[in-house]
Amino acid sequence: MSDDMEVRIGVVVHDRGQDGEDVFADFVRALMARAPFRIGGLYQETVRNPDGPNLMELVDAGSGERFRISQALGSGSASCCLDPSGLADASARLRAVLEEGVDLLIANKFAGAEADGEGLAPEIFRAVSDGVPVLLLVSRRYLDAWMEASGGLGTLIEPTVPAMWAWVDGLGLSAASSVSLEDTSAS
Repeated sequence: MSDDMEVRIGVVVHDRGQDGEDVFADFVRALMARAPFRIGGLYQETVRNPDGPNLMELVDAGSGERFRISQALGSGSASCCLDPSGLADASARLRAVLEEGVDLLIANKFAGAEADGEGLAPEIFRAVSDGVPVLLLVSRRYLDAWMEASGGLGTLIEPTVPAMWAWVDGLGLSAASSVSLEDTSAS
């Protein structure tokens, strides 16, 4: 990446237990349906399970293909339920999206694996290096890890539909602001 290249990373920060993941997914689906530029990437859908591990899937924003990134470890397990195989498959899909070419990359996951430089981190930072804007969802508990990994790059965004539209509009990729906020689920 050249020193004079503008880095455009929107970091949507949400608190654990907040519905930021759902708002982000709703926003991505609305953006995919309306934006006249190329968008690709992954957003996460989680089925909450009060009696055990949550079911986590990354969804390809373009094709709808799902990548399960959690695994059932059995009752009583206290280990991380992240499925490295599922995450590797999702990572390969994100690489393919970048190879196909996009104007905006969506990445719904920067968590423990990414904080360690694994998971989707290589693809996220490849996009940044290539000058592709990235819209990223980060749980507040991983925000310090993101800031360390990225060197403090990115615009912090509230987990609301209007805030995300404003950031996308500010990219100047298209007339995203012409999309009525009333046409999306306001949060």
